[in-house]
Amino acid sequence: MRKGKITKNNLRRFVVSKKPLAYPGTTRIMCPYCGNDEDFLELAENVTITTRYVQNEDGSFTPVADDTQVFGEIRFSCGKCGADLTKYHKHFLEMLF
Repeated sequence: MRKGKITKNNLRRFVVSKKPLAYPGTTRIMCPYCGNDEDFLELAENVTITTRYVQNEDGSFTPVADDTQVFGEIRFSCGKCGADLTKYHKHFLEMLF
């Protein structure tokens, strides 16, 4: 028999708890300060972004190519508390798809 809370009209109401997904063989990055394991920031300093556009017949523009060059430091941070997690940046890049 399934357990659930009985509501009016003798209907059962179930609460579904969400469990974090486990990925065997991988290690999720987790902020040691706030426990965040979902939101992160990659911050690049001294960046040059070159975007090539074509102008359409109606006068609007459409990007066709872009190039990004990073001349400075790249930092990796927690998206919730802002803690510096740069030591995990290599792992982040390996898991970026």
